[in-house]
Amino acid sequence: MKFSIFYVHETTDGKSEKQAFDELMEQCKLADELGFHGVWFAEHHFSKAGVMPDPLLWCAAVAQKTKNIRLGTGISIMSFHNPIRLAEQAAMVDVLSDGRVDLGIGRGSQPKEFKSFNAKPSESRRRLQEGVEIVGRLLEGEKLTYDGEFFKCNETEIFPHPVQKPRPPIWIAGTSPETYVWAGENGFKVMASAGFKGPEVFREKMALFVDAVERTGGDTSNIDYALLHRCIVCEDLDKDKYIQNFEESMSKYLRYRADVNKVEFPDDESQHLQRNWSYTFSVSDLLDGGGVVGNIEDNILEIKRLQEEFGLTDILMGMYGIGATHEQKMEILEKFANEVMTEVSTT
Repeated sequence: MKFSIFYVHETTDGKSEKQAFDELMEQCKLADELGFHGVWFAEHHFSKAGVMPDPLLWCAAVAQKTKNIRLGTGISIMSFHNPIRLAEQAAMVDVLSDGRVDLGIGRGSQPKEFKSFNAKPSESRRRLQEGVEIVGRLLEGEKLTYDGEFFKCNETEIFPHPVQKPRPPIWIAGTSPETYVWAGENGFKVMASAGFKGPEVFREKMALFVDAVERTGGDTSNIDYALLHRCIVCEDLDKDKYIQNFEESMSKYLRYRADVNKVEFPDDESQHLQRNWSYTFSVSDLLDGGGVVGNIEDNILEIKRLQEEFGLTDILMGMYGIGATHEQKMEILEKFANEVMTEVSTT
């Protein structure tokens, strides 16, 4: 089991943006020292509940302050990128980090972002598929000529070449079943969405992915089963307080995002964003099979449940919207690494 941390970087609690980024860097440095496998950063725009317009730029900064932890975009939104430029940036950060980049790519889902970039949600799937193909082939060192619906290039080769061979891993953010099938058919990894509500949903979608890998002759023996999950370690006496803070904070986060995204789209465009869970998601549901707030033993039991019921190999600990201070987040990371990760790895 590999343990990573997932951030939607926020500046909604009144602190300065500089302080928020300084604290985020401290958490990343601690995670590296504690032996976490990776840290992921979500790209978002035009919102205090997602202050990370360029996660690869942030990965480059974190690379200079860490030694071993892998650095991931979770996700880079292809609808807002030129894939040639994205491939160049990913290769550059891979060099600066000595081969520690994981490139997560997805379609995007927030109306405010699509509206402000003048992008069409109806095109997002086709742009994702074209763009990811270009990114993958360029990162593998191909001199590429490509003539697609949205993107074109002529004998294009990027420099520098990435450290990882044949290229850095590419992860596709999976929400719809079609995405899981397409990722499996095309040799990409897939990460489950944050709206996880139970093992059946995860099993069904991953079964589609595995079947697609098998049908195309891929190797199913080393598939990564990755899921975003809340794992909050606290003392028994503090459990109720942590749960209350989490519910209040996440509810506030969801309300803020809903307000930011009150923008008008034509019906034929808005329907392509209705898959986004975050505006109606129940916080109580998130802790009913999709997260744990409790002591060390509670967290160990939850990890073992995830292994047994899901076959999980990768857990991405959601460290946003949980209502914890910077100091509490540092404590959660230390307790999880020293007590939970250690125990799970020896049993």
